[in-house]
Amino acid sequence: MKRFLAGAVAGVTALTLTVGCANQFQQLEPKLELKKAAENLGAEGKAGFTIKAGGNVDDVIALAKKESTDFTDEDAEIVRKIYNSSVSLAWDKAGESVADDRVQMTANLDGITGLDVRTVDEVLYVRVPVTELAQRAGASSTDIAEMRSGLSTEVPTLAPLFDGEWVSVAAADLKKLGEQLGGATAAAANQQEQSEKLAAEFRTSAENLLESADVVRDEQDKKHLIVTTSTGKAIAEAKRIAEAAFKILAPDGPADAADSFKKEIDEKAPADKPIVLDIWVDNGKFTAFEINYLQFFDGATGRGTVRIEVADSVDITAPSGAQKLDVAPLFEALAGAASGGGTSGAGAAESWAELVGQRAVLFALTEQGKPADYLKKAAKDMAIPGVKVQIVRKGVAQVTSGTSVACVTVPATTRGEPKVKAGAC
Repeated sequence: MKRFLAGAVAGVTALTLTVGCANQFQQLEPKLELKKAAENLGAEGKAGFTIKAGGNVDDVIALAKKESTDFTDEDAEIVRKIYNSSVSLAWDKAGESVADDRVQMTANLDGITGLDVRTVDEVLYVRVPVTELAQRAGASSTDIAEMRSGLSTEVPTLAPLFDGEWVSVAAADLKKLGEQLGGATAAAANQQEQSEKLAAEFRTSAENLLESADVVRDEQDKKHLIVTTSTGKAIAEAKRIAEAAFKILAPDGPADAADSFKKEIDEKAPADKPIVLDIWVDNGKFTAFEINYLQFFDGATGRGTVRIEVADSVDITAPSGAQKLDVAPLFEALAGAASGGGTSGAGAAESWAELVGQRAVLFALTEQGKPADYLKKAAKDMAIPGVKVQIVRKGVAQVTSGTSVACVTVPATTRGEPKVKAGAC
């Protein structure tokens, strides 16, 4: 009898342990698959994804009408157009050299390809069907003709875009312009380093959330994994990322800036509740991510989602027949537009001169000095294609934009304002 009881107890114990291990494996196995898929993502140096709206557009419109009395039928039509749009990004390292890298970004706007940008063999290709987009926006033939005439006058090489054709620009030409921007290359390198650090912080947070989340497999679809975390855990990671971002982007900023921002997050944080994320994995690779944002609205029903579809292999090729773009007139036109005039507009130089003077005053405020001592630095900062800044004497600079010329005199102290006059100094 004792032997029987001992055997029974041993059997029950063994069965309990087996069930316990099975339960643990059932919870652990989906997480292991997610980890494997994360490791495989882009491992071959070739991948892509598409961001689009998912769920039911009518559910989203119903919620919008419930949340806002100002929601109109025109607004509903805009939402439907968004549901018929998407943005795709793909990359291919191709070889060992950076020169081999290929990138493509495509924006599909209400059923048409509104933007296609590719980089292949150090050449940038761009296609924007301006005429078709303008027609979709309600522009008349006269409006489009006037727009084409104006833009073609400023930058003739952009005319092919109106016909839906490709234009191209060599990376070497862009590099030369970057060098003319005065430190732009160094700034870009610094921005890339910051982006890499921020990406690492986001990966850490994703791993932290996954580690603490519940992951189960959909019984109706074995490729579908349901990940459940909470707003509390997500907010904790948001605060961690915020603190890291302040250190990365503004290392010399106020010491209490991150603490103030985290406090603001705490004050506006919603009540702790579950957050459900849907992930699809096939053969060890991610195929889609989806989050139903209607879950964050009390009383909302249905499904309205942000969906990311993943592709592990996208062929990026150079389009044929692309016309070479002369970038110098383009940058001159942009400079004129930013200053409120055209490349040869009468007020363009005066607007740029005002910006140079204000820049010098800002530098002086930051360094607690006199604006005249920082005019040379401001001039160098504004040395972009199409705009020439020349120091005439201490505190005075002459600015040329296209065919227009202006003179700026900075104030003696930071309490004053720059004085600008048309014409040479």
